[in-house]
Amino acid sequence: MQWKENWRRRGEVLMAVILVAGSASELRAKNLCRKPDYIRAMKEQAVVYYRNGNYVEALKSAKNAEVCHPKDAELYYWLGLIYYQKGKSYEAIDYLKQALKIDKNFYEANMALGVIYLGLERWDEAIAEFKSAADNDYFPRPHEAFSNMGWAYFKKGDLALAEVNLKQAIKLNDKYCPAYTNLGELYSKQGQRRQAIGQYQQAIALCPRDYARPHYLMAIDYGYLGLYDQACSELVIAILVPNAPEAEPAKEKLRLYNCPGVLTMPPGP
Repeated sequence: MQWKENWRRRGEVLMAVILVAGSASELRAKNLCRKPDYIRAMKEQAVVYYRNGNYVEALKSAKNAEVCHPKDAELYYWLGLIYYQKGKSYEAIDYLKQALKIDKNFYEANMALGVIYLGLERWDEAIAEFKSAADNDYFPRPHEAFSNMGWAYFKKGDLALAEVNLKQAIKLNDKYCPAYTNLGELYSKQGQRRQAIGQYQQAIALCPRDYARPHYLMAIDYGYLGLYDQACSELVIAILVPNAPEAEPAKEKLRLYNCPGVLTMPPGP
């Protein structure tokens, strides 16, 4: 049975090599973690990669920093954003909750959680997070929280509270375009087409470039009113906005409304 003894010895040697390599790797990591500049560099690198859309490298850098400093609210916040961009909403939620557990006043984590909950159609949880941000005296953009809260109420079907929060957003910042667009959609839902159009026009006046949504929504309300020339004009503008998610549905509306020149528009997929 000499072959069994040889294999046993080879296994022991292999295990020893693995343990030595692992110990060396752990020692190297510990040495790096003793350097504050290394931790800061990893965090900053993660943010740069994130903002450049390189989420794989962002995750690697953030995880390197996490090994050294596992109780860092800001780091957990960025890990939450990275996982969200990678399509892993539940991992993102876990990290953002950890960030808030460490720092209960981390309003950006509240806002990020609220946005994720909106995407998951968890309206009450989204509202709670936006309210936490809005109630934080140090949050510099409460109008965003109120606008998002209004949208969550709208999607939940509570139009009265949706209107209250959207109007509060506009009161706090009367140049915040999304609040006007959301309020316009609310009025459209109530059948108040002309009031809706007025809100969309206000949003467009404040944000005249690269903002397709109010043009597309206004076109729909013009269509309900039988004003197809105006509807067609707004649809063309929406289509021409680069990378607008409204572009494809706007092309379908062009065909539905028999807009002039529709045959020259590029077809949808």
